[in-house]
Amino acid sequence: MRYWGVVRREKGFALPAVAFLIVIVALIIAALQRINSNQTATSSMGLQSSRAYYAAYSGVEWAAYQVRTTNICPTGTLADRIQGFEISIEDCGKTDYLEGTKTVSMYEIRVLAAYGGKDQYGSNPDFASREITVSMVIE
Repeated sequence: MRYWGVVRREKGFALPAVAFLIVIVALIIAALQRINSNQTATSSMGLQSSRAYYAAYSGVEWAAYQVRTTNICPTGTLADRIQGFEISIEDCGKTDYLEGTKTVSMYEIRVLAAYGGKDQYGSNPDFASREITVSMVIE
């Protein structure tokens, strides 16, 4: 380009701007990747938490069935795991009381479901557990 009779070379003028733009785009992509990774982990933990709840609920149903059919509180850990969840009856108590002339039994059952077992707390990144306590009355 001529500027008052002097020839100037302006090659490479856009190079710093393009390099700056590439760095900014790379930072945006890295930030989006980090957000996506966090969201995936959060979603995975939400799913594990739901599974833990339903595993504990199935343990409650099993214990309630045992109480209903045998009138005995079940104890211990269920023999089968459900999709990696160890289900254990943590506590089962029976209280009898009189209601008029009838004897009524009240059971309180506490069930814990833990992914990989309750001893895995803190050592497994996929660890999830839920505990459910129910009361049932049998006349």
